[in-house]
Amino acid sequence: MKTLSALCDFLRLEVSGVADHSVTRLTIDSRQVDVGTVFVALPGASCHGMTFAGQAEQAGASAILTDAAGLADFDVSGLKCPVYSVPNLQNRLPDLAKWFYDDPSRRVKIIGITGTNGKTSTSHYIGQLLQSAGYKVALMGTLGNGLIGDLQPSRNTTLEVLVLNEWLAHFAEQQVDYVVMEVSSHAVSLNRIAGLQFDVVALTQVTRDHLDFHGSEAGYRAAKKQLFEAYPSRCQVLNLEDETGADLAEKAHQSILTYAQVAPNADVRLQSVSFQPTGLKGRLQLPVGECDFDLPLMGGFNVENLLCAVSCAWCCGLESGDIQKAVTHLRAVPGRMEVLTRSNQPTVVIDYAHTPDALQAALAAVGQHLPTGQNDLWVVFGCGGDRDKGKRPLMGQVAAQLSGHVILTDDNPRSESPEAIVADIQAGFDKPADVIHDREQAIATAIQQAGPQAVVVVAGKGHEDYQEINGQRWPMSDQGAVEKAFQSLSRQGEA
Repeated sequence: MKTLSALCDFLRLEVSGVADHSVTRLTIDSRQVDVGTVFVALPGASCHGMTFAGQAEQAGASAILTDAAGLADFDVSGLKCPVYSVPNLQNRLPDLAKWFYDDPSRRVKIIGITGTNGKTSTSHYIGQLLQSAGYKVALMGTLGNGLIGDLQPSRNTTLEVLVLNEWLAHFAEQQVDYVVMEVSSHAVSLNRIAGLQFDVVALTQVTRDHLDFHGSEAGYRAAKKQLFEAYPSRCQVLNLEDETGADLAEKAHQSILTYAQVAPNADVRLQSVSFQPTGLKGRLQLPVGECDFDLPLMGGFNVENLLCAVSCAWCCGLESGDIQKAVTHLRAVPGRMEVLTRSNQPTVVIDYAHTPDALQAALAAVGQHLPTGQNDLWVVFGCGGDRDKGKRPLMGQVAAQLSGHVILTDDNPRSESPEAIVADIQAGFDKPADVIHDREQAIATAIQQAGPQAVVVVAGKGHEDYQEINGQRWPMSDQGAVEKAFQSLSRQGEA
């Protein structure tokens, strides 16, 4: 807990008569202000934070910190709470957050994961491995922030620096051992992680992405490299088969652990893998010892994610026996290539894929697990209403090309006609597709008609637990629908 006078002293503000009352938090979001909060008003994407100074005061703000423009361009004479102009405020936020929240990144161990793809799955796998080994673990990333199994939604993959440090302080108070954090290239470039101390940093892989923000592929790669070159860490985990990872490994001046699927000189590498209808089975070579795996994970990309996660676990002190025990508990991230199985019934994969590229990647990944070919691959999907109509026939084309059976259904039709949405999808088909608008019934039909060796991909909604129709959200879970269909089919078999 800090006081307002201590805050002014830290910022070296030449002010007098500062009330010595407590400050509970710092925030740049006026909607998060309550009694005892200091509101930090800075330029935003569409307006200056001082636009909301009155709202912050009414909510109970103890004071407002702003920049020179905020003080010059806005009339603060009507405000009762003090307003302080802080030189270079934007660039001072990391140090301010570090001081205010008592340097939380030194009170918990942080594992930072970056890369173009695989950050979310890899971070969840790391969290599961550490939790299985007896550690208390929190996650921060795309799917939310919090202890495993109790994530709170997040608007950004990596939070802005004040909120990020507040969360870390909260985890420290909860006596969390490890925080596994997804680190986006935006977060590095915008200094959201400035001032943090990492225990382990890891790279999945770097491919072309976010050029609208970084300007070039070289700029994007440079941003990813900063996590390894500009931030202190005890160990770096690097993908030896990625161009950026190999370059970092060659130039590293600190402890590194490399992983690879093929490269024989990697510290952690793949010895063997087979793609089963229900998942992945194989063996990893560790720096000392081996690790067998038989997991409900789909797709070759998950082999790479597994290698990265196991490498991070090794860096955290888990030995081969610990990892062997922990890896048996690994499960996919809810709604991200999530595998559901039941004896003598088709395997079901639930995925959030709702774009042509994502659907293609999901179906191609599942196709690797089907020795009988795509005829045993079923897909159930639709497209959301009031969204990009151009993608609909493209998704239809992907489904028709990569699967043997398609059932079109409703996703979140919102205000659009479900029949019109399906008609748009069908424009991309060159063969017939069944249409069942009731999503639960569509899923049940696919599971009932597909054989035990088949795989049914249910795409589009992933972890969502609702369906939006005409401005109203109705309870709807793909996972729940699958379990209901499994139970129904089991009862039919027992009859």
